[in-house]
Amino acid sequence: MHDAGVPTLPLFPTDDGWPYPDAASVALSGTEPFADDDIDLDALELRADPHAFDALTPVEYEVLSRRFGLHGPPESMKQLASDLGCSHADARDILGRAIDKMRSRLREIDS
Repeated sequence: MHDAGVPTLPLFPTDDGWPYPDAASVALSGTEPFADDDIDLDALELRADPHAFDALTPVEYEVLSRRFGLHGPPESMKQLASDLGCSHADARDILGRAIDKMRSRLREIDS
């Protein structure tokens, strides 16, 4: 019978570290749990702000979202230029303008 006043986990870490409850599942599955370190906080901040993309033209938004994969897998500049019917340099300029506008928006949010 288990005594409710006695903890089931050790109070101090072992040489392997703290005995987290998910350690057994990691050992069985062989995969680490999802880490928050992989989250792009700038992208998360832009998604949380409903007006983050207001300064962009429709073409700038399309190029930015497709290039960085906001709504699907990221696409190459070659593919974007082909789909837009423009040169690679023109597509790059559109993307550059969009990035500049987004940087300005992030600076406004940070200040």
